[in-house]
Amino acid sequence: MLKSQQRLRNNKDFVCVFQHGKRQYFDGILLYYRSNSLNYSRIGFVVSKKYSHLAVCRNRQRRILQNIAHHLYPKIKPGFDIIISYTNHDKVLPYRNALHILIELFTKTNLIDN
Repeated sequence: MLKSQQRLRNNKDFVCVFQHGKRQYFDGILLYYRSNSLNYSRIGFVVSKKYSHLAVCRNRQRRILQNIAHHLYPKIKPGFDIIISYTNHDKVLPYRNALHILIELFTKTNLIDN
């Protein structure tokens, strides 16, 4: 699990990234990102009620995305606010597929140190 300092927590921060950040979409996941003035990156997660009205299903998908972000965090460049939004409302995204999608997104947006 990501440390408290590594997560986006405030609504103000989410709104700022949504309004002023860039975005990249790939296979059901939408990645918003914006540079910040900190020495570390912060990551937030969004799984809307359009995905499922059951909190259990939304939380499961969010936990899968959080776990992947935790493992990829050391490779992510510092100084960015990132929001990972799951937008595919038809299916549960398995861990392995989500891992490949997030690696692809981070590579496209040049957020991962190679």
